Amino acid sequence: MTTAKKYYNAIAGGYDVLYREEQLKKWEAAKRLIEFSGKDLVLDVGCGTGFITAEIAKLVKEVVAIDISDKMIDNAICAKNIKYLVASAEKLPFKDKSFDKVISFTVLQDIENKDDALKEMGRVCKNTLLITVQKRGKNFLDIQNLISKYFKIKDYAEEEKDFIFLLESS
Repeated sequence: MTTAKKYYNAIAGGYDVLYREEQLKKWEAAKRLIEFSGKDLVLDVGCGTGFITAEIAKLVKEVVAIDISDKMIDNAICAKNIKYLVASAEKLPFKDKSFDKVISFTVLQDIENKDDALKEMGRVCKNTLLITVQKRGKNFLDIQNLISKYFKIKDYAEEEKDFIFLLESS
């Protein structure tokens, strides 16, 4: 079991109390960058307990949400157009170009193989990705360079604790 999975399994029951407000602020900033359609099929990578997933689900046809932590998925918000899976961002169990949009909020810093995760997100995405990255994370510049390596940065915004990147896959 990875360190991230152990950590998130351990805090899953209290995750919403710890991070909901902070994550929803990021969502408010992020939705100014990205447009969703009622026809969109969206992948949420690192969905946690699904409160951002649930917000996106109000705007799109369907959201498939993954998290490495089975305990987070167990605590996830349910909606008729959300499907949750326990899966790794480094090896997504989906066909190429399966999703209209891929989003990932504050996940990359916890992933061991960031290269593989970014490649996988690009592989399953038809075009638009939205990724948030902690500004104060020790790997921020490395992550930003990897993002630039694999995607065209269409737009970005700065939120209190994160940078939000709107990306285009190739």
